[in-house]
Amino acid sequence: MSDDNGSVDVLVIGAGPSGCAAGVVLARAGLRVRVIDRASFPRPKVCGDALSNRAIAIIGALGAGDALAAAPHADVLGALALLPDGSSIPRDYGAARGMIVGRLDLDALLVRALVASGAELREGVAADDLVVEGGAVVGARVGATVMRARAVLAADGPGSVATRALGVAKPRGRGLAISATAYYEGVTGALREGWSEHWFDPSLPYGYGWIFPAVEGVANVGVYLRRDGYDARGVALGALFERFLEQHRDRFAGARRVGAVRTWQLPLSDLGVRVGMPGLLTTGDAGRHVDPLTGEGIWQALRTGEIAGEVCAEAMRAGALDDAAVRRYRWRVAREVDAPATVRGRIQDGMQALVASGLYRRPELQALLKWGYGSGALEVSKSVAG
Repeated sequence: MSDDNGSVDVLVIGAGPSGCAAGVVLARAGLRVRVIDRASFPRPKVCGDALSNRAIAIIGALGAGDALAAAPHADVLGALALLPDGSSIPRDYGAARGMIVGRLDLDALLVRALVASGAELREGVAADDLVVEGGAVVGARVGATVMRARAVLAADGPGSVATRALGVAKPRGRGLAISATAYYEGVTGALREGWSEHWFDPSLPYGYGWIFPAVEGVANVGVYLRRDGYDARGVALGALFERFLEQHRDRFAGARRVGAVRTWQLPLSDLGVRVGMPGLLTTGDAGRHVDPLTGEGIWQALRTGEIAGEVCAEAMRAGALDDAAVRRYRWRVAREVDAPATVRGRIQDGMQALVASGLYRRPELQALLKWGYGSGALEVSKSVAG
Protein backbone atom coordinates (compact mmCIF):
# COMPACT_ATOMS: atom_id res chain seq x y z
CA MET A 1 0.00 0.00 0.00
CA SER A 2 1.36 3.42 -0.97
CA ASP A 3 0.85 6.89 0.43
CA ASP A 4 -0.71 9.64 -1.63
CA ASN A 5 2.08 12.17 -2.10
CA GLY A 6 -0.33 15.11 -2.06
CA SER A 7 -1.14 15.08 1.65
CA VAL A 8 -3.50 17.81 2.84
CA ASP A 9 -4.51 19.50 6.07
CA VAL A 10 -8.04 18.09 6.08
CA LEU A 11 -9.61 15.22 4.18
CA VAL A 12 -13.42 15.39 3.95
CA ILE A 13 -15.14 12.14 3.01
CA GLY A 14 -18.43 12.89 1.28
CA ALA A 15 -19.50 15.87 -0.87
CA GLY A 16 -23.13 16.08 0.16
CA PRO A 17 -24.50 19.11 2.05
CA SER A 18 -22.52 18.38 5.20
CA GLY A 19 -19.20 17.72 3.47
CA CYS A 20 -19.60 20.80 1.28
CA ALA A 21 -20.40 23.01 4.26
CA ALA A 22 -17.34 21.74 6.13
CA GLY A 23 -15.11 22.02 3.08
CA VAL A 24 -16.10 25.63 2.36
CA VAL A 25 -15.51 26.69 5.98
CA LEU A 26 -12.11 24.99 6.06
CA ALA A 27 -10.96 26.34 2.70
CA ARG A 28 -11.97 29.86 3.68
CA ALA A 29 -9.84 29.41 6.80
CA GLY A 30 -6.81 28.95 4.54
CA LEU A 31 -6.40 25.20 4.98
CA ARG A 32 -5.56 22.70 2.25
CA VAL A 33 -8.78 20.73 1.89
CA ARG A 34 -9.53 17.67 -0.21
CA VAL A 35 -13.10 16.40 -0.51
CA ILE A 36 -13.74 12.96 -2.00
CA ASP A 37 -17.02 11.31 -2.96
CA ARG A 38 -17.80 7.97 -4.54
CA ALA A 39 -20.36 9.67 -6.83
CA SER A 40 -19.92 12.07 -9.73
CA PHE A 41 -22.04 15.22 -9.68
CA PRO A 42 -24.75 16.01 -10.50
CA ARG A 43 -26.28 12.85 -9.08
CA PRO A 44 -29.75 12.04 -7.72
CA LYS A 45 -30.28 11.41 -4.00
CA VAL A 46 -33.34 9.94 -2.30
CA CYS A 47 -34.79 12.64 -0.07
CA GLY A 48 -37.88 14.63 0.82
CA ASP A 49 -36.21 17.59 -0.97
CA ALA A 50 -37.41 20.14 1.62
CA LEU A 51 -35.30 23.02 2.92
CA SER A 52 -36.11 24.98 6.05
CA ASN A 53 -35.44 28.70 6.24
CA ARG A 54 -32.32 28.08 8.34
CA ALA A 55 -30.99 25.62 5.77
CA ILE A 56 -31.55 28.27 3.08
CA ALA A 57 -29.63 30.80 5.18
CA ILE A 58 -26.60 28.48 5.51
CA ILE A 59 -26.60 27.79 1.76
CA GLY A 60 -26.50 31.54 1.21
CA ALA A 61 -23.60 31.90 3.64
CA LEU A 62 -21.71 29.21 1.71
CA GLY A 63 -21.94 31.35 -1.42
CA ALA A 64 -24.69 29.42 -3.18
CA GLY A 65 -27.71 31.60 -2.44
CA ASP A 66 -28.09 32.96 -5.98
CA ALA A 67 -27.68 29.50 -7.48
CA LEU A 68 -30.33 28.16 -5.11
CA ALA A 69 -32.78 30.89 -6.10
CA ALA A 70 -32.16 30.13 -9.77
CA ALA A 71 -32.58 26.34 -9.40
CA PRO A 72 -35.95 24.67 -10.13
CA HIS A 73 -37.86 24.96 -6.86
CA ALA A 74 -41.14 25.62 -5.11
CA ASP A 75 -41.49 28.19 -2.36
CA VAL A 76 -43.17 26.76 0.74
CA LEU A 77 -45.46 29.29 2.37
CA GLY A 78 -46.52 27.15 5.32
CA ALA A 79 -47.41 23.67 6.49
CA LEU A 80 -50.56 21.84 7.50
CA ALA A 81 -50.69 19.09 10.10
CA LEU A 82 -53.67 16.93 9.08
CA LEU A 83 -55.25 14.75 11.78
CA PRO A 84 -57.26 11.54 11.32
CA ASP A 85 -60.65 13.20 11.96
CA GLY A 86 -60.09 15.66 9.13
CA SER A 87 -59.11 18.61 11.33
CA SER A 88 -55.95 20.53 10.56
CA ILE A 89 -53.43 22.77 12.29
CA PRO A 90 -51.90 25.42 10.02
CA ARG A 91 -48.44 26.89 10.34
CA ASP A 92 -47.84 30.02 8.28
CA TYR A 93 -44.12 30.57 7.72
CA GLY A 94 -44.53 34.26 6.93
CA ALA A 95 -41.24 35.72 5.73
CA ALA A 96 -39.35 32.59 6.87
CA ARG A 97 -40.36 30.56 3.85
CA GLY A 98 -38.98 27.16 3.02
CA MET A 99 -38.25 25.63 -0.37
CA ILE A 100 -38.57 22.33 -2.19
CA VAL A 101 -35.42 21.67 -4.25
CA GLY A 102 -34.47 18.35 -5.77
CA ARG A 103 -31.22 16.92 -4.50
CA LEU A 104 -29.91 16.58 -8.06
CA ASP A 105 -29.88 20.38 -8.23
CA LEU A 106 -29.15 21.15 -4.56
CA ASP A 107 -26.08 18.97 -4.23
CA ALA A 108 -24.69 20.14 -7.57
CA LEU A 109 -24.86 23.82 -6.62
CA LEU A 110 -23.26 23.09 -3.25
CA VAL A 111 -20.42 21.25 -4.99
CA ARG A 112 -19.87 24.29 -7.22
CA ALA A 113 -19.65 26.49 -4.12
CA LEU A 114 -17.18 24.03 -2.62
CA VAL A 115 -14.87 24.20 -5.63
CA ALA A 116 -15.20 28.00 -5.78
CA SER A 117 -13.97 28.20 -2.17
CA GLY A 118 -10.64 26.69 -3.16
CA ALA A 119 -11.19 23.16 -1.85
CA GLU A 120 -10.03 20.27 -4.03
CA LEU A 121 -12.80 17.90 -5.12
CA ARG A 122 -12.18 14.35 -6.31
CA GLU A 123 -15.30 12.65 -7.66
CA GLY A 124 -15.71 8.92 -8.17
CA VAL A 125 -13.34 8.21 -5.28
CA ALA A 126 -14.51 5.98 -2.42
CA ALA A 127 -12.85 5.67 0.99
CA ASP A 128 -12.65 2.02 2.04
CA ASP A 129 -11.52 2.56 5.63
CA LEU A 130 -9.85 5.01 7.96
CA VAL A 131 -6.19 4.79 8.90
CA VAL A 132 -5.53 4.99 12.65
CA GLU A 133 -2.03 5.39 14.06
CA GLY A 134 -1.19 5.99 17.70
CA GLY A 135 -4.86 6.35 18.64
CA ALA A 136 -5.52 9.10 16.07
CA VAL A 137 -6.99 9.07 12.57
CA VAL A 138 -4.32 10.11 10.07
CA GLY A 139 -6.07 9.48 6.77
CA ALA A 140 -8.19 7.10 4.72
CA ARG A 141 -7.48 4.07 2.61
CA VAL A 142 -8.64 4.41 -0.99
CA GLY A 143 -7.96 1.18 -2.82
CA ALA A 144 -4.23 0.55 -2.57
CA THR A 145 -3.48 4.16 -1.62
CA VAL A 146 -3.54 5.97 1.73
CA MET A 147 -4.69 9.58 1.57
CA ARG A 148 -3.04 11.23 4.56
CA ALA A 149 -4.27 14.35 6.33
CA ARG A 150 -3.83 16.13 9.63
CA ALA A 151 -7.56 15.64 10.23
CA VAL A 152 -10.44 13.73 8.63
CA LEU A 153 -14.09 14.74 8.57
CA ALA A 154 -16.50 11.90 7.79
CA ALA A 155 -19.57 13.24 5.99
CA ASP A 156 -20.39 10.05 4.12
CA GLY A 157 -23.87 9.33 5.47
CA PRO A 158 -25.30 6.23 7.15
CA GLY A 159 -22.84 3.36 7.19
CA SER A 160 -19.91 5.79 7.37
CA VAL A 161 -16.37 4.47 7.21
CA ALA A 162 -15.91 6.14 10.60
CA THR A 163 -18.21 3.64 12.30
CA ARG A 164 -15.53 0.98 12.81
CA ALA A 165 -12.88 3.38 14.11
CA LEU A 166 -15.33 4.85 16.62
CA GLY A 167 -16.73 1.48 17.70
CA VAL A 168 -20.28 2.67 17.08
CA ALA A 169 -23.09 0.13 16.69
CA LYS A 170 -25.64 0.48 13.91
CA PRO A 171 -28.75 2.49 14.88
CA ARG A 172 -31.94 0.53 15.45
CA GLY A 173 -35.33 0.85 17.14
CA ARG A 174 -36.10 4.43 18.12
CA GLY A 175 -32.67 5.47 16.91
CA LEU A 176 -33.59 4.88 13.27
CA ALA A 177 -36.36 5.98 10.92
CA ILE A 178 -37.33 4.71 7.47
CA SER A 179 -39.04 6.42 4.60
CA ALA A 180 -40.42 5.77 1.14
CA THR A 181 -40.89 8.45 -1.49
CA ALA A 182 -41.80 8.90 -5.12
CA TYR A 183 -42.45 11.76 -7.55
CA TYR A 184 -45.87 12.33 -9.10
CA GLU A 185 -47.02 14.72 -11.77
CA GLY A 186 -50.65 15.74 -11.93
CA VAL A 187 -51.41 15.64 -8.19
CA THR A 188 -54.55 17.72 -7.66
CA GLY A 189 -56.59 19.25 -4.86
CA ALA A 190 -53.94 20.96 -2.74
CA LEU A 191 -55.57 22.10 0.48
CA ARG A 192 -53.57 25.33 0.33
CA GLU A 193 -51.47 26.27 -2.65
CA GLY A 194 -47.78 26.41 -1.79
CA TRP A 195 -48.24 24.65 1.56
CA SER A 196 -46.70 21.34 2.63
CA GLU A 197 -49.11 18.73 3.94
CA HIS A 198 -48.21 16.34 6.78
CA TRP A 199 -50.82 13.64 7.35
CA PHE A 200 -50.77 11.96 10.77
CA ASP A 201 -52.48 8.58 10.95
CA PRO A 202 -52.40 5.49 13.25
CA SER A 203 -51.17 3.43 10.29
CA LEU A 204 -47.91 5.42 10.38
CA PRO A 205 -46.79 5.14 14.02
CA TYR A 206 -44.24 7.76 15.08
CA GLY A 207 -44.44 9.32 11.65
CA TYR A 208 -46.59 10.84 8.93
CA GLY A 209 -47.32 10.89 5.21
CA TRP A 210 -46.57 13.96 3.11
CA ILE A 211 -47.52 15.72 -0.09
CA PHE A 212 -45.19 18.62 -0.91
CA PRO A 213 -45.73 21.52 -3.31
CA ALA A 214 -44.82 20.57 -6.87
CA VAL A 215 -41.63 21.69 -8.57
CA GLU A 216 -42.26 22.22 -12.28
CA GLY A 217 -45.41 20.14 -12.00
CA VAL A 218 -43.86 17.22 -10.10
CA ALA A 219 -44.64 16.66 -6.40
CA ASN A 220 -42.57 14.76 -3.83
CA VAL A 221 -44.85 12.34 -1.95
CA GLY A 222 -43.87 9.92 0.80
CA VAL A 223 -44.25 8.29 4.18
CA TYR A 224 -41.95 8.47 7.20
CA LEU A 225 -41.99 6.48 10.44
CA ARG A 226 -39.68 5.48 13.25
CA ARG A 227 -38.23 1.99 13.01
CA ASP A 228 -39.68 0.67 16.27
CA GLY A 229 -43.15 1.77 15.18
CA TYR A 230 -42.62 0.19 11.77
CA ASP A 231 -41.47 -3.11 13.27
CA ALA A 232 -44.47 -3.22 15.61
CA ARG A 233 -46.82 -2.48 12.70
CA GLY A 234 -45.62 -5.53 10.78
CA VAL A 235 -46.59 -4.15 7.35
CA ALA A 236 -44.13 -3.71 4.48
CA LEU A 237 -43.03 -0.14 3.83
CA GLY A 238 -44.21 -0.30 0.23
CA ALA A 239 -47.67 -1.39 1.39
CA LEU A 240 -47.83 1.52 3.84
CA PHE A 241 -46.93 3.90 1.01
CA GLU A 242 -49.63 2.43 -1.24
CA ARG A 243 -52.16 2.68 1.59
CA PHE A 244 -51.34 6.37 1.98
CA LEU A 245 -51.97 6.92 -1.74
CA GLU A 246 -55.24 5.01 -1.50
CA GLN A 247 -56.39 7.18 1.40
CA HIS A 248 -55.97 10.16 -0.94
CA ARG A 249 -57.02 8.53 -4.21
CA ASP A 250 -58.96 11.65 -5.25
CA ARG A 251 -55.63 13.54 -5.26
CA PHE A 252 -53.88 10.88 -7.36
CA ALA A 253 -56.70 9.77 -9.66
CA GLY A 254 -55.14 11.47 -12.68
CA ALA A 255 -51.56 11.49 -11.45
CA ARG A 256 -48.61 9.69 -13.01
CA ARG A 257 -45.63 8.44 -11.07
CA VAL A 258 -42.28 9.67 -12.35
CA GLY A 259 -39.62 7.06 -11.60
CA ALA A 260 -39.67 4.36 -8.95
CA VAL A 261 -40.71 4.33 -5.30
CA ARG A 262 -37.45 4.58 -3.36
CA THR A 263 -36.70 3.92 0.30
CA TRP A 264 -33.98 5.03 2.66
CA GLN A 265 -32.98 4.99 6.31
CA LEU A 266 -32.46 7.99 8.54
CA PRO A 267 -30.17 7.75 11.61
CA LEU A 268 -31.85 9.86 14.29
CA SER A 269 -30.14 12.25 16.69
CA ASP A 270 -28.60 10.55 19.70
CA LEU A 271 -26.72 12.39 22.43
CA GLY A 272 -25.00 9.16 23.43
CA VAL A 273 -23.33 8.49 20.09
CA ARG A 274 -19.59 9.09 19.84
CA VAL A 275 -19.06 11.74 17.15
CA GLY A 276 -15.28 11.85 16.96
CA MET A 277 -11.82 10.92 18.18
CA PRO A 278 -8.38 12.49 17.75
CA GLY A 279 -8.02 13.32 14.09
CA LEU A 280 -11.67 12.64 13.26
CA LEU A 281 -15.10 14.30 13.39
CA THR A 282 -18.34 12.94 11.95
CA THR A 283 -21.03 15.19 10.49
CA GLY A 284 -24.57 14.97 9.12
CA ASP A 285 -26.03 11.49 8.79
CA ALA A 286 -22.60 9.97 9.48
CA GLY A 287 -22.88 11.43 12.99
CA ARG A 288 -26.62 10.66 13.35
CA HIS A 289 -28.25 14.05 13.56
CA VAL A 290 -31.64 13.64 11.82
CA ASP A 291 -34.58 15.22 13.66
CA PRO A 292 -36.93 12.45 14.90
CA LEU A 293 -40.15 14.47 14.82
CA THR A 294 -39.96 15.77 11.25
CA GLY A 295 -37.29 13.59 9.66
CA GLU A 296 -35.41 16.76 8.70
CA GLY A 297 -31.75 16.17 7.99
CA ILE A 298 -30.51 18.79 5.52
CA TRP A 299 -30.26 21.68 7.99
CA GLN A 300 -28.64 19.33 10.51
CA ALA A 301 -26.14 18.19 7.87
CA LEU A 302 -25.28 21.74 6.84
CA ARG A 303 -25.01 23.00 10.41
CA THR A 304 -22.92 20.14 11.78
CA GLY A 305 -20.68 20.51 8.73
CA GLU A 306 -20.23 24.20 9.49
CA ILE A 307 -19.49 23.53 13.16
CA ALA A 308 -17.04 20.74 12.31
CA GLY A 309 -15.24 23.06 9.90
CA GLU A 310 -15.00 25.81 12.50
CA VAL A 311 -13.79 23.51 15.29
CA CYS A 312 -11.32 21.75 13.00
CA ALA A 313 -9.88 25.02 11.66
CA GLU A 314 -9.39 26.32 15.19
CA ALA A 315 -7.74 23.06 16.23
CA MET A 316 -5.42 23.11 13.20
CA ARG A 317 -4.26 26.60 14.12
CA ALA A 318 -3.54 25.40 17.65
CA GLY A 319 -1.74 22.27 16.47
CA ALA A 320 -4.01 19.26 16.01
CA LEU A 321 -7.56 17.95 16.17
CA ASP A 322 -7.18 16.47 19.65
CA ASP A 323 -9.52 15.18 22.36
CA ALA A 324 -10.23 18.71 23.58
CA ALA A 325 -11.35 19.76 20.09
CA VAL A 326 -13.57 16.69 19.81
CA ARG A 327 -15.21 17.63 23.13
CA ARG A 328 -15.79 21.17 21.90
CA TYR A 329 -17.44 19.80 18.79
CA ARG A 330 -19.61 17.39 20.79
CA TRP A 331 -20.76 20.22 23.07
CA ARG A 332 -21.66 22.60 20.26
CA VAL A 333 -23.52 19.96 18.25
CA ALA A 334 -25.31 18.71 21.36
CA ARG A 335 -26.45 22.21 22.28
CA GLU A 336 -27.64 23.23 18.81
CA VAL A 337 -28.83 19.97 17.28
CA ASP A 338 -29.00 16.83 19.41
CA ALA A 339 -30.37 18.11 22.72
CA PRO A 340 -33.35 19.88 21.06
CA ALA A 341 -33.90 16.77 18.95
CA THR A 342 -34.03 14.63 22.09
CA VAL A 343 -36.83 16.83 23.42
CA ARG A 344 -38.62 16.57 20.10
CA GLY A 345 -38.33 12.81 20.24
CA ARG A 346 -40.36 12.90 23.45
CA ILE A 347 -42.88 15.18 21.73
CA GLN A 348 -43.09 12.57 18.99
CA ASP A 349 -43.97 9.97 21.62
CA GLY A 350 -46.75 12.25 22.86
CA MET A 351 -48.05 12.89 19.35
CA GLN A 352 -48.20 9.16 18.70
CA ALA A 353 -50.19 8.57 21.88
CA LEU A 354 -52.64 11.35 21.00
CA VAL A 355 -53.17 10.14 17.44
CA ALA A 356 -53.47 6.45 18.34
CA SER A 357 -55.94 7.08 21.18
CA GLY A 358 -57.98 9.81 19.53
CA LEU A 359 -57.30 12.15 22.46
CA TYR A 360 -56.12 14.82 20.03
CA ARG A 361 -59.82 15.66 19.62
CA ARG A 362 -60.03 17.06 23.15
CA PRO A 363 -60.18 20.89 23.08
CA GLU A 364 -57.37 21.41 25.57
CA LEU A 365 -55.07 19.09 23.63
CA GLN A 366 -56.05 20.72 20.35
CA ALA A 367 -55.02 24.03 21.89
CA LEU A 368 -51.66 22.53 22.89
CA LEU A 369 -51.06 21.21 19.39
CA LYS A 370 -51.94 24.56 17.87
CA TRP A 371 -49.50 26.27 20.21
CA GLY A 372 -46.69 23.79 19.56
CA TYR A 373 -47.10 23.11 15.86
CA GLY A 374 -49.02 26.13 14.66
CA SER A 375 -46.81 28.72 16.33
CA GLY A 376 -43.54 26.92 15.69
CA ALA A 377 -42.74 26.85 19.41
CA LEU A 378 -41.52 23.24 19.08
CA GLU A 379 -39.39 23.78 16.00
CA VAL A 380 -35.61 23.59 15.93
CA SER A 381 -35.01 25.02 12.47
CA LYS A 382 -38.43 26.21 11.30
CA SER A 383 -38.54 23.09 9.22
CA VAL A 384 -40.94 21.93 6.54
CA ALA A 385 -39.28 18.49 6.69
CA GLY A 386 -36.08 17.19 5.32
